[in-house]
Amino acid sequence: MAGEVDVLLQMYQEQHNQARQLETQRATLSNLIIIIASAALGFTAQRGLEMIMLIVSLPMVGLGVYGVLACLKYHERSVLHHRAARRFSRSIEERLPTLRITDGWAELHTQQRLRFPKIFKVRLYSLWIALHAGVAASGVALSIVIFIRES
Repeated sequence: MAGEVDVLLQMYQEQHNQARQLETQRATLSNLIIIIASAALGFTAQRGLEMIMLIVSLPMVGLGVYGVLACLKYHERSVLHHRAARRFSRSIEERLPTLRITDGWAELHTQQRLRFPKIFKVRLYSLWIALHAGVAASGVALSIVIFIRES
């Protein structure tokens, strides 16, 4: 039985490692998008809201939309890995019921929800999506202002 638990534990750990890798990739992508968007906004501020600046504002829309889609995909994959890890965790608990893994997680979850009742309901991925949507919205707003000023 110890060999089975070791295999399950290794598989559990691998799923968490995959989820952690996805979060690292998401953070890297988000940082890159924010840096590019900041540079685009700075460049637009220096050059002014002329029609030529659409070559900066319109790609910002695409960049923000790409960030939203990428964050949604990272979230989907993360959920997959966390669910797989929970399955392995349950399998370990079936073999070693005295560990009470499920009860421990449920207790921690309840304590966290009670300690942070308002922010607990906010999903982290929705904050990342809002950030990238803000980049896209900035590009849209700049483009609209440019069109209005040039009309």
